[in-house]
Amino acid sequence: MQELITGANLALSQSQCLVKIKTKLAAHIGLDVTAYVLNAQAKVRGDADMIFYGQKQTPNRSVELIEATTKAPYIAQFNLNTQLFDADISKLAMCATIDGQGAINAIQDIQIELWENGQLTASATVKSAEKTEKALILAEVYRHKDQWKFRFVNQGFNGGLQPLAEHFGVEISDQATTPEPQPVPAPAPQPKINLSKITLDKRNNQINLQKQAHGFGEIKINLNWNQRTQQAQAGGFFKKLLNQNQGIDLDLGCLFEMQDGSKSVIQALGDRFGDFNGFPFIQLSADDRTGALTEGEWLRINGQHWSQIRRVVLFAFIYEGVPNWAETDAVVTIYVPDQPPIEIRLTEGQPLGMCGIVELVNQGGSIQVQRHVRYVPGHRELDQAFGFGLRWVAGSK
Repeated sequence: MQELITGANLALSQSQCLVKIKTKLAAHIGLDVTAYVLNAQAKVRGDADMIFYGQKQTPNRSVELIEATTKAPYIAQFNLNTQLFDADISKLAMCATIDGQGAINAIQDIQIELWENGQLTASATVKSAEKTEKALILAEVYRHKDQWKFRFVNQGFNGGLQPLAEHFGVEISDQATTPEPQPVPAPAPQPKINLSKITLDKRNNQINLQKQAHGFGEIKINLNWNQRTQQAQAGGFFKKLLNQNQGIDLDLGCLFEMQDGSKSVIQALGDRFGDFNGFPFIQLSADDRTGALTEGEWLRINGQHWSQIRRVVLFAFIYEGVPNWAETDAVVTIYVPDQPPIEIRLTEGQPLGMCGIVELVNQGGSIQVQRHVRYVPGHRELDQAFGFGLRWVAGSK
């Protein structure tokens, strides 16, 4: 394994590699990790070339961002495949930005690791105490003749995420200006990327999403969490005997009510996965039994049929393991096309096995997103809390 200093580089041995970014964050500090696919002029060709929390991969999956669900230690990972880069691409820049107030020196040192074929090839360290800027260009993968190389950049950048993105040529939506009237109608401008991220908490617990002219499209809900396998492996014989170190299996599901009054549940328990293209136009895509899958679990709602849905209550429950929600570092993120991602964290829980997280309500065609984060013992109590009136029997998966 090679330890890189600032400016040092090495040739990639293969087209696929991983770049991991690690540090530790205080509870009040956020760190956004981004990547920019750049041409020979060191600019993006369009918004699709920026990879961040609101757009986690390029269309051809040449770059994928996997974000950690825990802040201690914070780990983000870029999966790269240089073989999929277009011929006009010269470089990929990977960056980090402090979210909110403060600078890079407010966090611990940043470790950057290059992994190839499952092996740690190189590492580098950013001495955070020396950085007074809000953003850093951490490293880059660049084309040199016919060879792709990795370089540790370690370059500070004044300004936050928006100035950094604009430096690489990204057009930001809140900087758009109204064009002067033209005698001949101009083509409609291309939509600009939105860097906003909405976190619903106790104080800011509701948002209303207005219906677009083309409808809502595919609404995606992600549940991700950290099983903390290191802790699960720790402990003595008696803790293992008592099953206190068992990994947590956290499941995503929903209660739904249609406009015609019909009601039911979507969940892995009982194999009730739903249907995206047919009734009820809601589908659970995966069941992560371990918490080790990088993408967690996904539930999709067909927004083209939102008019037929009255409300959806998203919930999570601990199918296996001790009901310790703070230990899961669970986060639910709602992705609606042309809207900022909406994030709800489940870190304040009581020792109860189920949480009613958020309710999506059809209000005249719009989506009212209401955070609840209500902890209850099980399905019956969740039903009673939200007034569905379903019949419940024991089930398994």
